[in-house]
Amino acid sequence: MKACPSNRWLCMALGQFPAVLLLLAVFPAACSLHKGVNQNAAQNDSMAQSEAAPSPQPTPAASAVTVHIGYARRDDYLQSLAVDKFASATLIPARGLKAGSALVRFEGGEPVWAIAADRGVSGSLLQHMPGVAENKKFAPTEVTYGTVPKGFTREEPENSDPEPLERGKYYIFTVRRGSGSVDYQAVHITEDGTIESYDAQPRAGTSFALCCDIAPDFVGSAVSDTSAP
Repeated sequence: MKACPSNRWLCMALGQFPAVLLLLAVFPAACSLHKGVNQNAAQNDSMAQSEAAPSPQPTPAASAVTVHIGYARRDDYLQSLAVDKFASATLIPARGLKAGSALVRFEGGEPVWAIAADRGVSGSLLQHMPGVAENKKFAPTEVTYGTVPKGFTREEPENSDPEPLERGKYYIFTVRRGSGSVDYQAVHITEDGTIESYDAQPRAGTSFALCCDIAPDFVGSAVSDTSAP
């Protein structure tokens, strides 16, 4: 071992110089490692929070509406069924209605679906003849919106499936029979998907008398119109 210079403190500093260099080299590496660990931990926490947060669920579509159809005559049949959509409805005060009934005016009607019996040429010639067994093929007891029964063709829309029923909208189902009788059904799809359906009788324009026990939330507003039919 070499003897230290006369300056003892300088000798000690020189003797410790390699250790000081090693410490300076290790310190940045340790800082970098600590920083990487913190970044990975932050990323893991972010991923865990993302997985724990529930994904937004799509709003379920409104339930399908099924119209029940009766026939007073044994040889009667369904000639056509049409559905019109309305944006809103207004309650119109009126006199002379049955208890539990209401006069409602619908706004913004547009056709959204229509079907008709596909009877062909021979069927059209026989449709007015009572007791024809072929009429029974075209006498469904119920029809669901968007589903074309056997023996029927879709007339509206022509080249696409019908649009789904919309919440908050109103629909008028028009049922025409071969005998000439016509029934109407007023339907409201509420915001939560509930179906409110009532028998309807047409009045002036797009006004219908609905029966019976109309739900309080069926219409959004009321107007004063005592001159309405």
